[in-house]
Amino acid sequence: MSATLIQPPEKLRVWAGIPKAHAHGVYIFPPLGLMHLQAAVEKRSPYRVEICDPVVDDLDYPDFEQLLKGYDLDLVGITTFTHSLPDVQMTINTVKKLNPNARIVLGGPHPNMFPEYAIQLKGVDAIVTGDGEDAWLDMIKRFDKGKDWSGIPGVWWKSDGQVIKNPERASQRDLTAYPWPDRSRVRYKDYYLPGTQEPIMTTAITSRGCPHSCPFCLTYKKQYRIRDIDDILDEVEHCLSLGIGEIMYIDDLFTPNSQWVLKFCDAIERRGLKFKWSYKTTIAGTTREQIRRSREAGCTKIHFGVESANNEGLDVWGKHCDTDDVHRVFKWCREEGVKSVAYIMLAGPHERSFEEALRNVDEAIKLDADYAVFAVFSPYPGTDSFLEGAKKGLYEADVWDRLMKDPLCGVDVPVAWEEHLTREQILELLKIAHRRFYGRPRFLARQLLSLHSTAEFKRLAAGALSLVKLELLNARSRTAPV
Repeated sequence: MSATLIQPPEKLRVWAGIPKAHAHGVYIFPPLGLMHLQAAVEKRSPYRVEICDPVVDDLDYPDFEQLLKGYDLDLVGITTFTHSLPDVQMTINTVKKLNPNARIVLGGPHPNMFPEYAIQLKGVDAIVTGDGEDAWLDMIKRFDKGKDWSGIPGVWWKSDGQVIKNPERASQRDLTAYPWPDRSRVRYKDYYLPGTQEPIMTTAITSRGCPHSCPFCLTYKKQYRIRDIDDILDEVEHCLSLGIGEIMYIDDLFTPNSQWVLKFCDAIERRGLKFKWSYKTTIAGTTREQIRRSREAGCTKIHFGVESANNEGLDVWGKHCDTDDVHRVFKWCREEGVKSVAYIMLAGPHERSFEEALRNVDEAIKLDADYAVFAVFSPYPGTDSFLEGAKKGLYEADVWDRLMKDPLCGVDVPVAWEEHLTREQILELLKIAHRRFYGRPRFLARQLLSLHSTAEFKRLAAGALSLVKLELLNARSRTAPV
């Protein structure tokens, strides 16, 4: 038998931070979580798992329905993020329309963080909590034999309308037990990210979980675990065999410490591997030696979660550094020849006026990063920031609960902090930030002088087009972030 894993379309998603109209065409990430599940089944059993990804072609629901007709819909897994719940519910409805007897399983961040709500969604038969590889394989085996899912660790399932909560599955400490994805099983050449240099790129992870507890973050904080370096580099060799020349590591935290990064770079050089790569990290703990060794081992870009360019904001967001540290790290990147990306949140609770928020933008520009990702601060459900906003009366405390119970109910969930600034002001702030950063002659000259390939030029052109789309948005648009 075969099972199907689905990444839902991105048509109804609750877009917070970066507007869909601005982001579309700039990047399309591979469905990495589904690819790990596919590999876990196909490399350890005779079963086949297909991945259906309508996002890569930006399909609407009528075209998505036609696409699904080419898949086996008896057993279906759907990757689920809290902000994607409207699309998840529409995906469930579409699958059930084509096969009313389909068994539907939800996995991903939302069932991990909000299992009580996830299992109650209309049309859902089961959810997986924790690592999904072993649970998904066990569920396929039982389904193939006509048996139920009782006793499978990490699975909640329904029997005659009753929810049965199986025991929790212990986290796998040795991540080498899980096979890495076989990228030849997906349309790996059709995914892309901004600012990458190679024609074909991909994403990968070196760890699971996150050791930090940022007040704004919706990341599922399970035990932080790191893969064995040799296993990571075996995956790199697989990517190279397919012609993939660039990898972005999208771990919540790539660098448990600077010494691990040095060991990683040493291992790359011992194997003689030649590929471009980038990673996400924090300012705190980053050393100049780490940046230099990363560049020597092929790293072209480092993404930093700065969030704020002033000390009050850094303290509010728990970044464990000050502005001197931030400027120092970006200066090291310039001097060591590694491109830098600064992630900045706009209109946070500590920015009490439009002028104050603009000063944060101007301070962020002074970092002189190669790229900046400006996003509107959004109070995510279940976070400390969300609870604070509810106490202040900015929104009803149960607003997200209502959407989680009925994703298509049309409830207007908060996607910005409107204590000090209006929606119109927040969107204008987002536009100004992009104008001031990307419209600088220094930025434009730097990009033109550093182009490495036609592919890089095309991705930069797509980024320029996205800035035009952003300027055309208004605060009440469905595709706006606020």
